[in-house]
Amino acid sequence: MKFVKLSENLEISKVVVGCMRVKDAGLTGDHLLKFVHECLELGVTSFDHAPVYGSYTVEKIFGDSVLRKEPRLREKMKIITKAGIVLPGKNKNKVIYYDSSKEELLKEVDESLWKLGTDYIDLLLIHRPDVLGNPAEMAEALESLVKSGKVLNIGVSNFMPSQVKMLQSYMTIPIVTNQMELSVKSLENFFNGVTDDALARRMPLMAWSPLGGGSVFKGEDEQAVRLREVMGGIAQAHNTDLDVIMYAWLYKHPVNVAAITGTTEINRVKSAVDALDVSLSYDEWYQILAASRGYDVP
Repeated sequence: MKFVKLSENLEISKVVVGCMRVKDAGLTGDHLLKFVHECLELGVTSFDHAPVYGSYTVEKIFGDSVLRKEPRLREKMKIITKAGIVLPGKNKNKVIYYDSSKEELLKEVDESLWKLGTDYIDLLLIHRPDVLGNPAEMAEALESLVKSGKVLNIGVSNFMPSQVKMLQSYMTIPIVTNQMELSVKSLENFFNGVTDDALARRMPLMAWSPLGGGSVFKGEDEQAVRLREVMGGIAQAHNTDLDVIMYAWLYKHPVNVAAITGTTEINRVKSAVDALDVSLSYDEWYQILAASRGYDVP
């Protein structure tokens, strides 16, 4: 396994298990525990959560099925979770909204710690930029969480470069990563300054939906068809599968991407691991870029 160093006290595995679909997949109890053991055996030590996954249930399912059953597994894994999204009905609210107030952040972290069955979180991310968020208040909450030992590192998710810069300007501790949508299907964040800003900060990125939500495999839109055709040939040349090539394409980027798998099937997690041993040439990488865009670079 390869690792991504985010700070002096945190390295995450280059492949991160995304736990968002745990409830929908019916993966609980011993079945989830077995899946976690299989991931750890592959060297995948990082597990990505959020309070809102499974409508506020996934963290508790993980805690009950894994860490409360085998507490010593905590030493072998890195726990990532988020804060700042409020789903309809939680606070008698009619709509989903983002809340990065000090009160909400502190409350959500305490709830996550209890649900997950741990006394610290390796990496806490602000889940979405909060238009009403007071950065001074956010910084105060985040730094107090680190000072207390409840959280070891701070990151963000879905933040544009100006938003990262703004929040960092209020903080004395570093923002160590930004979790963004990145895939052969979704190129926007490669060309809007997100990766450039991350490189300038020496800040690795985490990629959510690294397989484009699966649309490349079965979509009939022109982009998906082009990608399947081009990557199919490249996969054949490397004697591997389409999803392996999609992960390898992300790993090629110098920003040092950690890919978050969205699967509860160990064979699909293994594809993300296998991709670490696939080195695409410049020509192959740009062939895939051209297939996604529908045109060659000038």
